[in-house]
Amino acid sequence: MISFQKQLFSFHQTIQTLSIDVVVGAIAVGYFASRILEVDPNPVWWFILPSAVWSFYTLDHLIDGFKSKGKTGIYRHRFHFKYRKLLLTLSVLFGLAALLLSLVFLDHQIIKFGLLLGGLVLTYFLALFFWGNKKLLLLQKELVIAFVYIFGIWLAPLVWSDQIPETNTILIISIFILLAWAEGIMASYFDYENDLKEGHSSFTVLFGKQLSRRFLIVLHILVFIIIKISIFFISTNLQFAALMILALMNLTLLLIMLYPDWFQKDERYRIVGESVFLLPALIVFF
Repeated sequence: MISFQKQLFSFHQTIQTLSIDVVVGAIAVGYFASRILEVDPNPVWWFILPSAVWSFYTLDHLIDGFKSKGKTGIYRHRFHFKYRKLLLTLSVLFGLAALLLSLVFLDHQIIKFGLLLGGLVLTYFLALFFWGNKKLLLLQKELVIAFVYIFGIWLAPLVWSDQIPETNTILIISIFILLAWAEGIMASYFDYENDLKEGHSSFTVLFGKQLSRRFLIVLHILVFIIIKISIFFISTNLQFAALMILALMNLTLLLIMLYPDWFQKDERYRIVGESVFLLPALIVFF
């Protein structure tokens, strides 16, 4: 039994280290977006989306690994530094594949906005690599990642919908960004000691654990308020189901911050927190 638990933990750790859970979450959110906007995505997009997301997150972890030279208490950073050559090669290949396939198969408008988003990503990585120790820049690290992750997923479905987004759609996207931001800050809350020791300027390192926890609780309350407001703009049962899924995601993340000691054990916070973005797949039942 103990051996099985160790194997299960090792398997899950590998999935998280390689950002596979994030990629699967992106696919779930992408499916959610296509259902809400009532679009039929180009089949190639289902390869482009996870490839771009995996490349982005792997590069982010590689930079953290390079900074620590593998001498870190964070397993993910040690892993990426140890296998840096292979992971960097794969990240570049998947990134280029996503770019080339986008140029060939996706609409010009998607490419245009995608290039703007790509410019933001490049600027982010350059700032992270050269000035990562400056608080002003990394103050927005979790927010930048949240924005790029969510907007990058919703970009193509928004273009394919070929209409100005409704108020409810804008609110849903905003909620997703806030939830992704909250999940990033939550992770920094639990990684506080390692980040502080290794000089990472995460949100929690900048503001402290107590203030970060209070901020997250207020942020989750704000999300519930936005969800309640959004109910007045819905016109279909599908949209109502979407808001209930977002409420479930928000409640899950809020519970982690209300009971941090319990979720700290065996990194339950990481397992539950990163699994939250699989919940949008529930839209398949509506």
